[in-house]
Amino acid sequence: MTAHHAVLAFVALAVGCFRSRTVPPIEMYRLLPTAAETSTVATPAPVDDLPEGSLAVARYVTPGLYGQRGIVYRVGESGYASYPSREWAIPLGEMLGRRTADLLQERPLVQGGTLFDPPTRRAFTHVWRGTVREFEEIDRGSNVFVAVNLEASLIRVEDDSILWSGSARVERPVPEGTIEGIVAGLSSATDEVVFALLDSAKVSIRQKSANGSAREP
Repeated sequence: MTAHHAVLAFVALAVGCFRSRTVPPIEMYRLLPTAAETSTVATPAPVDDLPEGSLAVARYVTPGLYGQRGIVYRVGESGYASYPSREWAIPLGEMLGRRTADLLQERPLVQGGTLFDPPTRRAFTHVWRGTVREFEEIDRGSNVFVAVNLEASLIRVEDDSILWSGSARVERPVPEGTIEGIVAGLSSATDEVVFALLDSAKVSIRQKSANGSAREP
């Protein structure tokens, strides 16, 4: 066999071996819809007792592994990694921003509308900014949990001042331990965390609004 034929035979063998391998397909997931999204009856949230203004929701900051598409998991307390074939269908920071904007329809902070990631924020009185601190599956032995830990702040656009900031965390077990159960657990934990943040922000913005009105001549 000539050297040329030997090279061709090697290439053919390599291609055949490559084709015989089974590459796992990419699985893509989104947070499950909220109760309001699945309901056929829309109930407008009361806004008469809220401060005036409008709110822009920014994409959440997703540091480290959270900025990648793979779903993050943790083994014990320090073994972090992400699935190579299980991904979020859209970037996590965008998905959480949209989720927050949806939940603000149920629990608004100001009388005006809420919009996710507008082209410009100058037309809005406030901006909601969030950061992911935890958003993962946790494996402790044979037990599976999910954890969601978010930080957020409410910014006044006029002077770029922080009116409120806070954080909230939820961890809960996933008895079935399947990826579907993990996504469902992350979805419900996200709603619980965001609602806790919104409730805390609402108390603060009402107090600041009342104090500002009291100081007016």
